[in-house]
Amino acid sequence: MLIMGSLQLTPGVFALFYHYSLGQFSKAKTSYLSLFFILGAEIVTTCLYLSIFYLTCIFFFDNLHPETSILFWAIAGILIALGIVSFFFYYRRGTGTKLFIPRKYAEALDLSAKSAKTRSDAFMLGALAGTCELFFTLPLYIVTCIEIMRMGSEGFASNLLTVIYILTPVIPLFFIRWKFQSGLNLADIQKSRVHDKIFTRFILAFSYILIAILIICFRTVY
Repeated sequence: MLIMGSLQLTPGVFALFYHYSLGQFSKAKTSYLSLFFILGAEIVTTCLYLSIFYLTCIFFFDNLHPETSILFWAIAGILIALGIVSFFFYYRRGTGTKLFIPRKYAEALDLSAKSAKTRSDAFMLGALAGTCELFFTLPLYIVTCIEIMRMGSEGFASNLLTVIYILTPVIPLFFIRWKFQSGLNLADIQKSRVHDKIFTRFILAFSYILIAILIICFRTVY
């Protein structure tokens, strides 16, 4: 959840979208459209989680045995690699907050954020904003789904964990929305993102590697 809440692509697009929308519409309409952006991001997160959970149940329901499966070793290796990648390559070199995504894709997102004028535009932008970060998020979905399946998908704890997990990625969006509504502008938000850049890199790398260590040491995924 900490990793999902620390990723910066969707919040960055959302901040641009809100800024451009304020330049075209009233504060009330911008706030209204922003909810559809958040809804789009949340629906994609929910659909991904449910799809992976369903596939996990199909493929691993009767095969969660650490002594016969190398699944946990593979996931641990991927998470360690993501920890290294997130620390060194998540942000591009420079003083700003440019991310690892291709520049053409970044320009396309910027153009889409600038041209979004309707509820459907905002919804689709929110749904597609984080697609380049699936590389970072899919292993987390798999780990979470397997662990929740082992806990028992019908239990209160697992259901609560599921709800919190799928809501976590949109919490930063509500926070940015609150900042804009409090009178801050894009420059203010960007300054805070630059200030948090090193911390974000550290949190991402530390969290990925910590999960991998826990998987190896305690066999929490198998």
